[in-house]
Amino acid sequence: MSRNFEEYLGSLIKPQYVVEEAMRYSLMARSKRIRPLLMLTLLKDLGISEEEAENYYPAAAAIEFVHTYSLIHDDLPAFDNDDYRRGQPSCHKAYDEQTAILAGDGLLTDAFDLIASAGFESDKKAELVSLLSRYAGSSGMIRGQALDKQFEGKSVSVDDLLKMDELKTGRLLTLPLLSALILAGRKEETEKFSIIGRNIGIAFQIQDDLLDILSTAEQLGKSTSDVENDKNTYVSLLGIEEAGKMVAQLFSESYELLGDDYPSLRQMLKRIEKRTW
Repeated sequence: MSRNFEEYLGSLIKPQYVVEEAMRYSLMARSKRIRPLLMLTLLKDLGISEEEAENYYPAAAAIEFVHTYSLIHDDLPAFDNDDYRRGQPSCHKAYDEQTAILAGDGLLTDAFDLIASAGFESDKKAELVSLLSRYAGSSGMIRGQALDKQFEGKSVSVDDLLKMDELKTGRLLTLPLLSALILAGRKEETEKFSIIGRNIGIAFQIQDDLLDILSTAEQLGKSTSDVENDKNTYVSLLGIEEAGKMVAQLFSESYELLGDDYPSLRQMLKRIEKRTW
């Protein structure tokens, strides 16, 4: 991730009380920043210079705010009850459960203010707010989280997991790609990048399932709680070998859709495909 973006992100919360401290604690913890990096990388391939892209940092930061909020709430005792995230104690362990809930709420709400207060065109702001609402809201990520809870302890199919992960993980990985198209004035490519985002999201979740088996919590920087929570995973349904083949197929389809026109994004996806974190 660009040092400029990381510095910008760090400048957004200047804690004045405990909830803001908790927001900053989770936001600035060690992170791959995959979602904002997807947006900025696609902007580069769409002809937006690095200097010009800095004007769009508020949109990238809004996505990272929403992602961080979702992690804080996922870790709560009512959800996955995880004690470890991004290489440090989860927000509710470092502070307390009430503060963590409010920190997540604060990040989610402030994400919309970041876009509303940004310096780019009003029509683009409106489109980004609408997109963020739909992809993170009750018809997107939240619906996927509800399915995740609903499926715990039950016998489900691979198709059920695909439906869940297209929403829970896929929507927040599609969001930065579609945001880049809005900002660059290339909305005619929405269908293609919606498929690519879905593929990345599902592949990312399968990789997480594999890493939960093949790595340790210390290596991953987060808890590996799916087994304890009696969750179905691609590994439990398909086995390690078939799950790995599915990841390769999803990335292969994405590369085919990209063709030769998006070299920076292709390179980034290659790194994600080979990730061990």
